[in-house]
Amino acid sequence: MKTRLTSNLLFGLAAVSILAVPALADEAAGAAPAASGPEVKFSGEVEFDAYTGDVINDDVQNHSYASTFDLNVDVKFNEKWSASVQLEADGETTDPTAIYNGAFVQYTHSDKFAVKFGDLTFSEGAFLNYYGYDDPADNAAGMAEHDIRGVEIDYSGLVFGIGFGRGDNDNAVCVEDECVGVAYDLHLAYELGLGEHVLRPFVDYKSYQEAKHNELHAGLDANLKFDAFAFHFVYGLHVDALKEDYPKATHALLAEPSLDLGKFNVKASVFYAAIDKKNPTVHGEEIPEYFFVYGEPGVKINDAIALGLPLEYHTNTLKKSDDTSTFDVGLRAYATPVEGLEITGFAMFDIPVGDDAGDDTGLKFGLETVFAF
Repeated sequence: MKTRLTSNLLFGLAAVSILAVPALADEAAGAAPAASGPEVKFSGEVEFDAYTGDVINDDVQNHSYASTFDLNVDVKFNEKWSASVQLEADGETTDPTAIYNGAFVQYTHSDKFAVKFGDLTFSEGAFLNYYGYDDPADNAAGMAEHDIRGVEIDYSGLVFGIGFGRGDNDNAVCVEDECVGVAYDLHLAYELGLGEHVLRPFVDYKSYQEAKHNELHAGLDANLKFDAFAFHFVYGLHVDALKEDYPKATHALLAEPSLDLGKFNVKASVFYAAIDKKNPTVHGEEIPEYFFVYGEPGVKINDAIALGLPLEYHTNTLKKSDDTSTFDVGLRAYATPVEGLEITGFAMFDIPVGDDAGDDTGLKFGLETVFAF
């Protein structure tokens, strides 16, 4: 089984390479000598955050940090060929270590057809409205980020990717002191545009090339737009050990309505995951809790300043038997003094609701700064 699956993957990689070779030959035959070297463009994003602990109940006042640095280097060789490399530093500290985060080469035949090969990342059904879970590297109703080293074909809204797992998406088998990766990943999605509406069905299959060791993510990500009203909906199916009775599949539902009337706006998120009590399918932090509701009415003071009133109910657990729910309310202030710079400050009361959530209402503050270049 392992040999057959590996052979299929290598055959897929070879097929895409064969498709790209004629295009490369055509380019070489018809291209005029380059007048200058490749065009190089730098871009990225930096975020640095600071948070307090509970300023009411903690015996010792404390604080914590989070820092993120993303640097992208894009190289354009000509109208058809380009490449990109990314560096990343991310952690709950003031000095995270920067590491290589991937590189790929892209051939663009037209605005409808392109081929990439190298280090690729796929994610589906991200949380768009709720600020606490909006990083698809960690959380998603459809599928958190899967990293591969392989190939991707984009054709008229169809996305097909296949490759070997890399980073946290890989799985290794170790014999004595030698470890080798065994996981591979296949991703398929189709983005259908209907006016201002976008529907994106997707499926992702990951195999460890062993019986009972595989996972499947599938579902639909829909973005609907009606003038000032928008609605984001995600259904995500999460399955481990296909064709086996256990563990049981997890079904995730996310609904995110929003209304933008200029000076006044409202955004909300409602999430529910049907998780089996005894044998659940759970992938790390991908699904953060089985149920939460978030709503935030906001007002725009001027072009640079806005205020929001977040109202949140969280179960804070994946187990329905745990009664650890809380109600959170506070104030969020948003400042965008110039394009590319966002500063968010907040104060939040954390009010216990469940019997196991404690007795004391907490209060915390935070300041988040993000700038892009």
